[in-house]
Amino acid sequence: MAFLSVIIAAHNAEDTLHATLESLHAAIDNAGDAVEVIIVNDSSDDATQNIIEKWLPAFPHAQSRYVEYRNVGHVRNSAVSLASGDYITMLDSDDRLKPCSLRDAVAFLKAQRPDMLLTRLLETRDIRKITAFWQGFTPVSFSQNEAIKRFLQHKAFQAHLIGQFIHRKLYESNPIPSMVCYEDFAVFPAMLMQAEKICYQRQGHYYYIKRSDSLSSRLDASKITTLVECTLKMEKTFPKAFKNLINCHWFDIYSNHRQHLTDQQLKFVKSRVNALYSLSFFLSSDVRFSYKKRVIEALWKK
Repeated sequence: MAFLSVIIAAHNAEDTLHATLESLHAAIDNAGDAVEVIIVNDSSDDATQNIIEKWLPAFPHAQSRYVEYRNVGHVRNSAVSLASGDYITMLDSDDRLKPCSLRDAVAFLKAQRPDMLLTRLLETRDIRKITAFWQGFTPVSFSQNEAIKRFLQHKAFQAHLIGQFIHRKLYESNPIPSMVCYEDFAVFPAMLMQAEKICYQRQGHYYYIKRSDSLSSRLDASKITTLVECTLKMEKTFPKAFKNLINCHWFDIYSNHRQHLTDQQLKFVKSRVNALYSLSFFLSSDVRFSYKKRVIEALWKK
């Protein structure tokens, strides 16, 4: 039985998967006995399966599945059911890891046993900026309130399952829903609420490669509806003390996506935005000045 399970969902990833698995192999280093690799090929019609089969023998504990779900949430949840590790981390089939980083993560997780080890993703659009520089895991502890506040502020980390090390019990109590997008946002707030010991690593080990043709970069009315549903679920999950920060998320939806909202959704989102025009919002030390400025500008335009 492995200690850490690495889950990869792949769909038509022939252009990127080799480099991803190469980085994974270097990240595991000599901790291979403690790490299992689970690769799920979802409906690929290119050379993805050939690349998977070529790489499987390179990992001491590895398995793959071919499915036809065409749904990343379903894929990830099915992979979680196969995982045997105490901890689970996700790796996208077009991203990269720092050398030796998973080896060091295993050592830290075994020593400290947090419920969540959260990390900052290294976002880049240029793979030429990827470096092998790595200084190891030296996380700090967060209280649950501090973790929730930083999450809502988009400070340090967001609702990503990729690059995070989460105890399997949190996945078991929060199954990933069958969604084509925002499946991580659907479960991440509840995981934070159920986690008692949370650590955060500022020096990133995970290169999140942003691509113009990625699913997350193509928003439409259906995806915005899912975003609204997940934001409402988050609002119901977190304590009311975080109301002002949650309403900042509603303000983002209104500001950036209102053209995709139905009349009913627009009315609902506006009711949350109107709650920002309050003394408690402007006096809150948790709310960034940039949000206060944007809200004032929106109020002025009214």
